[in-house]
Amino acid sequence: MHCPIRYMVFLSLTAVVSLLSVGCGDTKTQECNQIIQVANKVVTQVNELTNSGQLSNPQVALQAADAMEKASPEMEAIELKDEQLQNYQTSFVSMYRDTSQATRDFVAAFNKRDWQGSEVASIKLQKATASEAQLITEINTYCSTEVPTEEQ
Repeated sequence: MHCPIRYMVFLSLTAVVSLLSVGCGDTKTQECNQIIQVANKVVTQVNELTNSGQLSNPQVALQAADAMEKASPEMEAIELKDEQLQNYQTSFVSMYRDTSQATRDFVAAFNKRDWQGSEVASIKLQKATASEAQLITEINTYCSTEVPTEEQ
């Protein structure tokens, strides 16, 4: 079983570079950092569990699902003022929840040797992570855009 969370690895490198180009004190940067910190945390956990996305053990897949499930409320708890970042936050929360549930469904079907159920769950898993690369690109682009400052 292959976990498509591998794309989120790009988030950490791109975010570091992009955040260095943005002012340190503004709210947008702080909010971007909060989202990226949680996203990177779950990526690190999942990659450590799954050997960078290579899943062969159903128990490991369930542990990865647990990590994503735990990240959902953590991501959701971040208080954001920036409306666009709120949209990204909602997308991450949905992706974590959907991916976690699809992974659990896949493992349950696999353990029952329900090949049709496994196929359905696999499609749900692909659907849950389909927007992942685009979400990462969009948040990195948004967070690397400087906030206009008022002249004093």
